[in-house]
Amino acid sequence: MKNKTRLLFLLCCWVVVSFSCKDDFKTNPPGAPYDLRYVSVGNAREGGQIVTAPPTVQTGGLTPTFELMGISRSDGSSLDDSYLQYVHIGESHTVDIPISPDAGYVDEYGNPLTFFASENTASNGIITVAAGHTFTAGDYYFDIKVTTQDGTTKYEAVFKKAFHLNVGPLLPTNLVYTPKNQNLVYGQTDSKTSAPLLPSANPDVTYELATEEDKLVIDGKTGEVSLSPGYAYSGYDTLTPVVRVVSNITDEEVLFDGKLTTIITDRPEVMPRETIYFFYPTLRTSGSYPTGGDGFSVQVIQPGVGDDIWGEIDNSSGRAFIAPPERPQQNTTQTILENQLHNGSGVTTPTTSWMVTTTQDLTPFEYGYDLSFDYYYMPHFQTYMADGRTPADMEVYISTDYTGGTIQDANGNWLNGTWTQVNDVMRCQRSEGTAGSNSAGAPWGPAFIGTPYPGNQAGPDPDDRKRPELGTFYGKWVKCTYAIPVEQVSTTFTVAFKIASYFEGELLNNASAPGRGGIFFLSDFHYRAVEPEN
Repeated sequence: MKNKTRLLFLLCCWVVVSFSCKDDFKTNPPGAPYDLRYVSVGNAREGGQIVTAPPTVQTGGLTPTFELMGISRSDGSSLDDSYLQYVHIGESHTVDIPISPDAGYVDEYGNPLTFFASENTASNGIITVAAGHTFTAGDYYFDIKVTTQDGTTKYEAVFKKAFHLNVGPLLPTNLVYTPKNQNLVYGQTDSKTSAPLLPSANPDVTYELATEEDKLVIDGKTGEVSLSPGYAYSGYDTLTPVVRVVSNITDEEVLFDGKLTTIITDRPEVMPRETIYFFYPTLRTSGSYPTGGDGFSVQVIQPGVGDDIWGEIDNSSGRAFIAPPERPQQNTTQTILENQLHNGSGVTTPTTSWMVTTTQDLTPFEYGYDLSFDYYYMPHFQTYMADGRTPADMEVYISTDYTGGTIQDANGNWLNGTWTQVNDVMRCQRSEGTAGSNSAGAPWGPAFIGTPYPGNQAGPDPDDRKRPELGTFYGKWVKCTYAIPVEQVSTTFTVAFKIASYFEGELLNNASAPGRGGIFFLSDFHYRAVEPEN
């Protein structure tokens, strides 16, 4: 009797399990997607890139494809295409994996296999929201459609609110008072600083003082700073308060030190303007053919026959340069770089090389400063070819998206970064100072726009660049400045100098093959940030 009871119990269990499986089969046929799961992303930031973990979904072993159907806010309202354009869902793709022909694998015709195709699903279903997106602080829900294919049978399912994204406010990374030095006049009740700027941050904040609370007060809404009603003036006073910026959305706070200097006087005074030389490399290097040095790297595409390619100066003509007043005192190893394009016999062959300065993040100076980069250079010993053209010149390029690698190949094709030549918009001045017979730098002549044509400016001018009215630039130092416009400010701003030749074959600097490449010297490359006048 006991055995019959146990058998009846097992039969009942089998029936229950069988019916349960049938119900699941009816709801989710084999291969049909169900149970899509994403790990929620919390406290992402406005404008910052967002990447999810890979999702899980039941498909009976079939490879799924994912499609974004829509995004809604927590109040149920839907986002338009201006938001969706930033969202990408990864896909699977086929990759060829190499295998040794000696491994013994053959195709249907008996030929050795050298690779086999495999499906890479590592990125499949991963949601990426690109940097620069317009999602503001809040909660968002993504509707995702999953599709599978089993032979000719196609299955699909839409999963509402399959992924939850929480975006937090973009906290400030910079606080800008313009100007940095501001005058507070004791006894003038309306004396206060300007309101600060919070570049690229969520503006829903409150300002607080973290130091100097006994002497100063800050407007919590505007960030304007003024004297405390209880402040007792005893003489000229300089205060540098630490400012706390608190998010009204999340109560997160960021401290800023050294962003504001208040100078307290009993009568209005003109405040000093700040100039920052925030990247002034020594350019120190060694040898005639270095791969780089302090603040730069070298890329040689075509070496030519000269004795120097962005190397240490060894020609005496460039040594008379007098240190400019802006050069930091600690730059005791400041180096003049030399490019020699002809050999000892005066022979010149085509040459191309790049001197790439270290990439800079200019965004800390985006507001409240006039930005520029400056350098000094000398074209010397160039003589013109038969048609009057210069054999070579030093071209100047900028990029806002270069992140490394070779800039250009031997055929002139661009390989990394987007580059713009800026020689024509440089503000330049010719050296009028001398040391013996050599150019020395200051004093500087009148400013003109565009880097000068190398040489003495005489003779035919097929390039239409010679300017005889400016006088010769043969062996003259030139001071050059490029004003960086706001639209070019980036986290990856790069300056590169190119020694470029404009001929083929060989120049002998004589009647049969006139022309000589000469030498280009470069010194004191640096960036400058200057507070503008009110």
